[in-house]
Amino acid sequence: MKQMKLKKSSVFLSTLLLSGAVFSASLDKEELASECQFLGASLSQLAKANLKEYCTIDVGYSGSMVEQSASLIRGERMELARDNLDFANRTLARVASNYNDCPYFSSMTRPFTQKINHLIHELDSLNQRSSN
Repeated sequence: MKQMKLKKSSVFLSTLLLSGAVFSASLDKEELASECQFLGASLSQLAKANLKEYCTIDVGYSGSMVEQSASLIRGERMELARDNLDFANRTLARVASNYNDCPYFSSMTRPFTQKINHLIHELDSLNQRSSN
């Protein structure tokens, strides 16, 4: 049972890492919102698949915050979307660095923090382009 969960999680993370090609070019508003939606849903699924693990609530809440950022970006509320992404990023970074309390999620959240950092950078770039 535990091996099956581990196998599913590793396949899930591999798929997520391979989808990194999407992040190679500058994103427009809709693409950025779609990436937030996808990343948030992925985090939420990861949390739902591992309900008995410690730190599940942190991972699930971070997923909700990233998903909510998608609708904020679509609604031109960029500052609030950035705040949500920052909060989710800090939460996942805390989970990743806290191996003793969150051994299951510690290594799994690192790719998510990298992708959220990239989304924050893209959101900042989008804001700069639109303000010029």
